[in-house]
Order: sequence, then C-alpha cells, then structure tokens
Amino acid sequence: MKKLLPFLIILMTISIFPSYSYARDGIVHIIHISGMINEGIFTLTRRGLNNAVKDNASYVIVEIDTFGGLVASAVRIRDILLESTIPTVAFIKNRAWSAGALIALACNKIVFTESGSMGAAEPRPLEEKTVSALRAEFEATAEKRRRNPEIAGAMVDQSISIKDIKPAGKLLTLTAKQAKELGYADFIANDYEELWKELKLANPSVIDENMNWSERLSQITSDTTYSFLFLLGGILLLIVEFQIPGFGIPGVLGITLIVLTFVGNYLAGLAGIESIILIIGGIILLLIELHTPGFGITGIAGIISIFISLYLVLGGGINAVRSLTMATILVVAIVILFIRYLPESFVWKRVALKESERSESGYTTVVVNQEGLIGKEGVALTLLRPVGTVEIEGRRYDCLTEGEYIPSGSKVIVTKVVGNKIFVRKIQEV
Repeated sequence: MKKLLPFLIILMTISIFPSYSYARDGIVHIIHISGMINEGIFTLTRRGLNNAVKDNASYVIVEIDTFGGLVASAVRIRDILLESTIPTVAFIKNRAWSAGALIALACNKIVFTESGSMGAAEPRPLEEKTVSALRAEFEATAEKRRRNPEIAGAMVDQSISIKDIKPAGKLLTLTAKQAKELGYADFIANDYEELWKELKLANPSVIDENMNWSERLSQITSDTTYSFLFLLGGILLLIVEFQIPGFGIPGVLGITLIVLTFVGNYLAGLAGIESIILIIGGIILLLIELHTPGFGITGIAGIISIFISLYLVLGGGINAVRSLTMATILVVAIVILFIRYLPESFVWKRVALKESERSESGYTTVVVNQEGLIGKEGVALTLLRPVGTVEIEGRRYDCLTEGEYIPSGSKVIVTKVVGNKIFVRKIQEV
C-alpha cells in the first residue's frame, strides 16, 4: 500500500490540476452583427439574447461592424437591448454607422477598437419629420444609458452645433479617442483578450451567436432591394406563364420568387397567418385560372389576394405601396417591350421553335389559298390562349382567336384569314 501511495497522489494531482488551470469565469454570448442592418439581424439579436438568458450569462457582447441599414429594424433591436436583463456590451470592431450607432447606444457599455468609429446616422429619405423622429430616438437612448444626448442627436441632425466638437451643417462621427474623451466609450480594447481584462473576466466560456440559414434568408428577402427584385421577377414570370399553354418553368420560378419573398419575411417575424392564407389562396386561384378559358373572377381574385399578402409581408404603409406600385409599372413596361420586340428576336425564335413542322407530323406549310379555309370547321388540339393548334380536315394549323380563350377539344370555325394568320372562334353547341 505504501508503494502505491505516491502513484495515487500523482493521479489525484493530475486530475485536480486541469480544473484549476482551465477554470471558466462565467458565460459570455457574442452576437456578431455585420453587413446591412435589417430583420435578419433583429432575429439574430433576439435569439442571442434569449440564449444568454437561458444560460444565465455574465455578459452579451454585441460585436458591430456595419455601415447601417433599416431604421425600423435598428429600432426593434434597440428596444430588446434596452429590455435585456443581461448586461450588454457594444464592441465596435471597425464602424458602427447609422443604424449601427443606435444599436451601440442601446448597450450598457460601449467599447471601441483603436480603428473604430461611430455616428453618421442621417436618415434616408432626408425629411424633417424623419430626422426629428430619429434624433429623438438617439437622444432618448443616450439618456437611458446616462450619456450626453446632445452628442447622440448630432449624429443624426446636421443643424446641431456643439462648441469645440461639431459645427452646424455637418454630421458627427466619433473616433475611438473622441468617444473616450466624450464619455461615449467606456474603454478601448483591440481584441477579446483586452476586452476580458477590462470586464474582469478570466477565461470566460464563450458562445458565438452567428446567423443561421433562416436568418440569412430573412436578411436577404426582407431587404427592400431584394424584396423588390424578387417581387418584380415573380410577377413578370407569372404574366409570361399566362401567355403560354399549360404550366411550366416560368410559373414555377414566378411562384418560387414570390414565396421566397414571403417566407423570408415570415421567418423575420414580419408576416402572420393571414399572409399565409392569402398567398396560398391566391396561388391556388391562379392555378385554377390557368386551366380554365378566359380570364375571370378566379384570376382577378388570385392577383388581388397575392397583392394584399405581399403588402402585409412588406410591412404595409407607404413603403409597401411604393414597392408594389414600382413593381407593377416595371412589369407592364417589360411586358410591352416583350410583346413588341421579343417575338422578332433570334433568341425567341430559337426558344419558341420546339420541333420541326414536317408534313408527316400533320403540319402544313404556307397554303397558297388559305382564304379557302374561311368557314371551315375544325377541332382545337391545344388550349388557344389566344394562340394554339387546330386540326382542320386532317391538317394542323397555328391559329389565333380574336381575344377569347378556347379550351382544347372545342369545335371551332375559321372566321377570317389575314396574310398567314388564321383566326377562329368557338362553335357554340346547343
């Protein structure tokens, strides 16, 4: 036993020693905020704060490196930071401009790297009402955190003049040194080791909060620029789908783009159950319309349903109306250009010609006396919407209607021939 005692002492020492050398001093969650501030960043921040509460974290570090973004999203982030029960620290790695400055102000402490800067928060569009509202938001946030509100207001409003700090007519943007002198930086730290030292944390357990797939999707699709492009592309592709028989790639892509716009905003918390019902109902109505002749109540109801859903998803108000209006105007303009120029283009002819129109397949070439077809009856082989294929006396002809949609299998009669264009109408059966 005496011989084993030294070995037991060594084993106990080895087992105990690491627990002292690797002891953790609390839990810290780091929320990484970069790029454009929008609803994806809001969702990330909310999730990070909730996780920190569950873990009873010592601090939440909000690492900021952004040129700014959406005011509405920044205000929502500001609100949840002010309500946080866990102490928050804004760590400005390079820049916290515009919306990023409001997020930094909402934290309990503000820390700069030596290369960090903060400010330049003038809103766009530059209107007196918007400037006044955002200035009040900055000043109220600074007061809440016991910082000089006048300095915060000067980041938003050019008209503010602060002696020896900022003349009227310019926006205030603070460097790390200036922020420290003016009480807008609690201290300067160039890396996390220095940050832990200032916060008196010895080797904390760090949990990084980065964007997941749904937050990245919501960041892209809730961005007004991407939402507009997705919306424009989706509507345009659906219009193209209406002009061709059956249901194909344009329809699938169009619905996909519109659904992506919806899903991203839903994941960001901007869309509710009513938007889900409206967009699904609208798509179903449009699918029904594709398989019925004419364009009637179902098609109109489907379009209205989708527009209302998208209005809600885009946040409502004037911005949503503006996006939908611009998308509609551009779609109409593009469709007019397509109708005018695309059918004459080489690319369209290559795409449109799916097979050779050989006589053994039942097609006919240019008929010398096509006027002789007037008054003859035939059967629609495809849906005429308004162009399609009709069989007349055992031969196939590309025919047009005078505006009506004629289902496949309907009996038709040739009403007139203009050049090489053959016009038909449906025979009304008694």
